[in-house]
Amino acid sequence: MTGSAPAGSAATVVRPVRSASLAAAGSGRGTLLGALDEQPDALVYFLLNVGDGDSQVLLLPPGSSHAERRVVVVDVATRHKVPELLIALHQAGLLPRPGTAGQVALLVATHPHFDHIGGMGQLVEVLGQGSGCVDQFWDPGFYSPNPSFHDLMRRLEDDPRIRRLQPTSGTTLFLDCVRLTVLGPGVALRMRFDTYGVQVNDASLTLMVEFPATRLYAEPAQDRPGEVNRRLTARRSRRLLLGADAQFTSWAQTTSDFPDLHDHGNPLLQKELRTAVGQDPLRADVFKLSHHASKNGVNVELLARVNARTTLVSSSAGGGRYNFPHLLAMEAAREAVQATTQSGAARHDDDALGIHVTGSILDTGEPVGSVALLLPRGSRPVRLFRLMDGPADPVDLTRAREAVPPP
Repeated sequence: MTGSAPAGSAATVVRPVRSASLAAAGSGRGTLLGALDEQPDALVYFLLNVGDGDSQVLLLPPGSSHAERRVVVVDVATRHKVPELLIALHQAGLLPRPGTAGQVALLVATHPHFDHIGGMGQLVEVLGQGSGCVDQFWDPGFYSPNPSFHDLMRRLEDDPRIRRLQPTSGTTLFLDCVRLTVLGPGVALRMRFDTYGVQVNDASLTLMVEFPATRLYAEPAQDRPGEVNRRLTARRSRRLLLGADAQFTSWAQTTSDFPDLHDHGNPLLQKELRTAVGQDPLRADVFKLSHHASKNGVNVELLARVNARTTLVSSSAGGGRYNFPHLLAMEAAREAVQATTQSGAARHDDDALGIHVTGSILDTGEPVGSVALLLPRGSRPVRLFRLMDGPADPVDLTRAREAVPPP
């Protein structure tokens, strides 16, 4: 993590969240766990409140190859938050006991900065080296001479059961009905790692998560009883873009590697191509902003192309070591949702724009904390919950409060 503080106070960057924008806390299993009881095949994404840093967990739906849920862990900034979440999910009956073989389908170290891997070595130890709990490990292959990186690499090399991969753009992994596609770093950037010809943030693994990831489906054949037709369709799926710490160099390569389709006077052809290959490869429902909403992480053009309804920022909300998020990036995110530059209209509150910062506080001073997104199948809306925890607080899923959509 690198960056300089912008001028102005934290209040000019992230405004307090209105209490009325969150539903009242539930009773019993709470609103989040209750929602999961109702939709047991949903994908759940957690962006944990760890202050300065990133810790993310994907709770995968049960699949044909695994009857029990598994997780994907993307970055582990601190020593306790991710293990606490796995324990909380186990206690809620959503995961087997932490350390169960194959439980972590994929562990991703997006890049070797301390605020992304500072707790990853300890997580591998907690889950049990040699236990088979971690199936695959991904990292970009960027060498970093720091203790956290060396400790993690030593633990991985001591555990031959963990499969390791250093992917580049275009690498795709299917975990039952969830597809993960690496958007960056591009091959051109990857080839520069050994010369230190790329800044470490631009070495970040940026990931697109798609659920459900099926495009070929079966329907009964009308004229052949007992048989089915196989069809390609642009069925509704949810997409999460996880930006790690990528900056402009990486995003420029990504937009070159994944160009959008344009209508060159043949709308029928474009429709058929969209059906076959899907929507714009950078379009997403949810965008976890890169580099903690640093001024070097995103611009309006990228945000407009992604066109996310929900924008997430992992940051101390204007405090911390680097005073992230930066005002320039936050204003770009707001402008991409509500263009006011020319109109001069009053800006809506961040929660009304779908912008959520892990380090935000309520207007009462209470932390709003970690984000949990429930992504259902079909046309049901994405639901967003806040876990009301500070960076040092344990995860308590029963305290979750649902974000109320604006009227």
